Amino acid sequence: MLNELKELEARLPELLAQPGIWNSLLIDYYPPKVERLWTQLGEQRLMLHVIHPCAQDEALWHPHPWPSAIKILSGRYEMGCGYGRGIKTPPTSHTLILAAGSSYEMLHRDGWHYVRPLDAPSHSLMLIGKPWKRKRAMPSAPDSPLNPLQIARAAAILAEFRQLVGA
Repeated sequence: MLNELKELEARLPELLAQPGIWNSLLIDYYPPKVERLWTQLGEQRLMLHVIHPCAQDEALWHPHPWPSAIKILSGRYEMGCGYGRGIKTPPTSHTLILAAGSSYEMLHRDGWHYVRPLDAPSHSLMLIGKPWKRKRAMPSAPDSPLNPLQIARAAAILAEFRQLVGA
């Protein structure tokens, strides 16, 4: 998926110039707070994330319900990784500090991680594929549906990403 994400990066200025194709979501039920814009591209979805810092012991350990490729465009974050079935948080297998320019994939349905931006919010791209069949994808889920971002904030995020990619 990293190659597909790299190809989409080349199209990003064109995509960012089309505000009408982006949906938004404020993910704030558990730290870190994530502001997400996303657009559907065939069977895949491209997400723009602004992830806000949180305390070391607060970041949500989670598996992804889909295969994904991620590239950090700004900031840096700590990422803990583990592996486990079900919804019980697995032991940490390794911890990384990733900075702008770093890319990684999560290609196994039982791979878990947490991300915790350091110093300032991070901006990243995430390309996701079709969801896996998993009984329950998240160990912690919101009590009510998540809300979209305010229109002005979504527009500001698009502007931030245009600046980051030189569009």
